[in-house]
Amino acid sequence: MSSSLGLIARRFVSNQASALTKPKKFYKEVTLASEVDEKTGNQIHKVLLDHHVLKTQGGQVLKLDSYPLALAIAQEWSSQDEFLQLGQMRLTGLAFTSQDNPLEQSADTISQKILDYVDGDTVLFFNTESSKLHRYQEENWAPLIKNLNSDLGIQVRPSESILDCDVASETDKDKIDRWVRQHNFPALVGLQYATESVKSFIIAYNAIRHHIDPETTIDAATLEQRTQAETWGSVEWAHGLEREELLSRLSAACLFVYFNSNNFTSKTV
Repeated sequence: MSSSLGLIARRFVSNQASALTKPKKFYKEVTLASEVDEKTGNQIHKVLLDHHVLKTQGGQVLKLDSYPLALAIAQEWSSQDEFLQLGQMRLTGLAFTSQDNPLEQSADTISQKILDYVDGDTVLFFNTESSKLHRYQEENWAPLIKNLNSDLGIQVRPSESILDCDVASETDKDKIDRWVRQHNFPALVGLQYATESVKSFIIAYNAIRHHIDPETTIDAATLEQRTQAETWGSVEWAHGLEREELLSRLSAACLFVYFNSNNFTSKTV
């Protein structure tokens, strides 16, 4: 019994130490290499750290279809100082996740997780108990709902009562599902990350479709919190850090979806 407890304790201490210890930067130069994938015939791009190919956490060589995404990930690694801030390398993390797929997700499971946000989407439930908050919701959230409805030809509507939860018909959800499923697997990983970051599919949709900029997106996602802060005050530095963290995650997700959903060509003029 004591030996088992000792083993658990050692594992716990080991895990804690690894989480708190930042790995030291072990390379000087970051470059890219491009080649044709033998299986698909498509051009792929790899990130090189001192001529060593970057591998995912699962031990696979990181292969990127998008050259701009490869450039952005290379910049993440190039911008590191003495110690690697792995937790802040958002694009690298998304690329690793989409290639390793550690949770063994499929396009179906990711699409369903995203669709599950629709029925309970914060943006679709207005608060009538606070006139100030309700006014802000009309000003900030109603246009986002309108954009979604106009783009997809649906009639999702907000509710002002906890007893009225029928905010999206099955036809509406089918159309949303079709829009979600048109994305490839890496883009779906980014879309899921964006949705979970702001806890709203509708807000994430508007950001990814460029209806709103990242700052406006974060304003919409933190509307209730900001309204409470106006009334009760807030610890500015704490909320500032939280906002920047959310902005970083959302921006990376939008870039990841965009780079994996668009083809780029270049020519010399």
